[in-house]
Amino acid sequence: MSVARAGRPARAFPEVVRVSRVLGSLLLTVLLLGCSAAPAPAPSGSFTTTDVAWLQLAEALHTRALPLLELAGDRTADRPLAGLAARLGEKHESERGRLRALLAQARVTGGNPHEQHDMPGMPTAADLETLSELRDDAFDRRFVTLLRAYLKQLALVADGEQNAGGARQARELAASMRRDHTADLGELDRVAGRHEAAR
Repeated sequence: MSVARAGRPARAFPEVVRVSRVLGSLLLTVLLLGCSAAPAPAPSGSFTTTDVAWLQLAEALHTRALPLLELAGDRTADRPLAGLAARLGEKHESERGRLRALLAQARVTGGNPHEQHDMPGMPTAADLETLSELRDDAFDRRFVTLLRAYLKQLALVADGEQNAGGARQARELAASMRRDHTADLGELDRVAGRHEAAR
C-alpha cells in the first residue's frame, strides 16, 4: 500500500525533520536568552548563525569548565574521580580546539561574547573560589554537582545544534560531543556512586 493511499502525505518525514530543526533552533535561542552579548556574527560558507551560536556557546562552556577540572587534582581524595577529571580535562581541551577551528572556518574572529557571561552549566567565579577552599568529601560533593550540570548543558546544546544546525562539520561535531558527554555523565554517576557507597 502506498503512502498516499494510506492517507499519509509523502512529505511527512521531511516535515518531521523540519519541525525537529525548528525546535532545535528554538532550544539554542532559549539557552542564549540570558546572555546580553551581541548576536552571532554573519558566518561564511555553509555555516549558519545557529552553527556560530552553538560553536561560541560550547567553546565558552569548555573554557569555563577547564579550571574546574584542574581543581580536582590536589583537592579530591578519591582517585577514580581525580582520574576522570584529568581525562575530561585533556579531552575537553582538544574539543575546544576543534570548536575554535570550526569558528575559524566560518571566519568568525574576535573574542567570544559568551565567555564573560554566567549561563546555565557554566561554573562561575564564585563557584570556583568556593570550591578552591574545599577538600576531600566536601570538595567531591560540590565538584560532582558542578561537573554534572556542565556535562548536561553540553549535551543539551549539542542536541540543539545536531537538530537545527546547517554546516555538516558542525552537526557532526555536535553529534560526537553529545554521545561523548552522555557517556561522561554515565561515568561520573558510576564514580560518584562508588564514592558514596564507600563512605
